[in-house]
Amino acid sequence: MTTTIWSSVTWAVASAGGFTAYILLSLAVIVGLALSLQLQSPSRWPRLINSEMHNFLTLLSLIFIVIHVLAVWIDPYTKFGWSAILVPFVSTYRPLGMAMGIVALYLGIAVGISTWIRPYIGYKVWRSFHIVTLGVFALAALHGIVAGSNSTNIWAIGMYIVSISTVSVLFIMRLRKSAQPKRHQAVQAGNANRAREQGQLMTPARSR
Repeated sequence: MTTTIWSSVTWAVASAGGFTAYILLSLAVIVGLALSLQLQSPSRWPRLINSEMHNFLTLLSLIFIVIHVLAVWIDPYTKFGWSAILVPFVSTYRPLGMAMGIVALYLGIAVGISTWIRPYIGYKVWRSFHIVTLGVFALAALHGIVAGSNSTNIWAIGMYIVSISTVSVLFIMRLRKSAQPKRHQAVQAGNANRAREQGQLMTPARSR
């Protein structure tokens, strides 16, 4: 009886920790994309959306990931060993979903380390590597959908739809914004080439 109650508690903590970590990670990614799009201007969004909030949400998500992993490990029903939790495809429980969560964990750690050593690697390198955060989010979502025991519940489906849709829309907006300077440069280069061609055509006429 005691083991059954303890198993229910640990599994509930693992599930709640996982969903909380995913929600916090989603918010961190959304805030990060909003910052890159400069949507945090006072005329659009309050100044609450800033880098400090982004970092705070990321840290909180990491804390709840640790809670999620520890609760899964100590759960007496699942009996996950460290290898099943830390090595992809070792777990016999939904190995693909578990593997995606493990890879997301390692990529998240890599992003955290890159932020810590940013003064040494430079802002440009860090910013280029920071795109991996979107991969972490995608893998975390797939991990929850494939491996989560509550992923078929209506509220869970709604959470995944809203978070994935929001991140996707903001990411598309970010791609379009990044493409604008390139299009502008292409137009300028085209205008310059046409001007040179016209100048070359007019020069012989003047010489005659």
